[in-house]
Amino acid sequence: MQHRFLVVVPFVLAALFAPADASAAKFAAGLNSYKVTARPGEVLTHVYQLTLDKAEKPTRFKFKIEDFWRSEDGLQSYYATPGTLKKSCGNWVELNPVEALAEPGVTLAARLTINVPADVAPGGYWCVLTVDEMPDPLAASEGVGAKFVASVSTGIFIYVDPVERAVEFLDVQVGALEAQLKLRNDGNAPVAVEGRFEFLSAEQFGLVAVVPIPRSTLLPEPIAIGTVRAPLPPAATLPPGRYVVRAIIDIGLDHYLGAEREIEVSRDVASIK
Repeated sequence: MQHRFLVVVPFVLAALFAPADASAAKFAAGLNSYKVTARPGEVLTHVYQLTLDKAEKPTRFKFKIEDFWRSEDGLQSYYATPGTLKKSCGNWVELNPVEALAEPGVTLAARLTINVPADVAPGGYWCVLTVDEMPDPLAASEGVGAKFVASVSTGIFIYVDPVERAVEFLDVQVGALEAQLKLRNDGNAPVAVEGRFEFLSAEQFGLVAVVPIPRSTLLPEPIAIGTVRAPLPPAATLPPGRYVVRAIIDIGLDHYLGAEREIEVSRDVASIK
């Protein structure tokens, strides 16, 4: 059974669980998304690093490049062979090595060489580097059970000027537990979206609560519509009532984008922990 994580920040995660062994193999990797502005015909290099915990056994890892996108609701992730998407940069990337053994406490490095085509059109291109833990076929197994291995992916974003960043607001909704903002990417590149919801009393127009919108990425294809979510504060902070809800986002322009809507917020107290 395989678990996959798309990561944009450094992390330490449990990589291996076996039924007969409660301890988990651990490794650390600095996996910020790689984002760079490039020129047509330029050659770029980037180094991925992974360090296996000193207490673990030698573990083999395999590296590959994939295309990646999300469902409209943002809850599902999809992966495909490089070149599946029109805006893929997957076929530009060469990996060395494609498979390697990580020794405990030693940093494993894999080099990415990115050859930007000379005739590339302006816009943003992306793919992901996926690192799969390879199970040891000679490892002893006791009884019948599921063995979990890690699969970790991180984004690669290449921008070729002129880049057009444009987002349209489609809808704002507020439930008992979260606020949702539906957006459409109308530009020619992926955009990072972050910001906040502001809740103002519809009667007094005073600010009642500010809810941060976590950072996410909105792709231009194959699904240009995406939903960002933000958990609401407790009902004591944001009680039921009618509010003017403002959604304010930053997509990397020299100004913020925003929309507002008057909404009746009904907090189902029984469902709020």
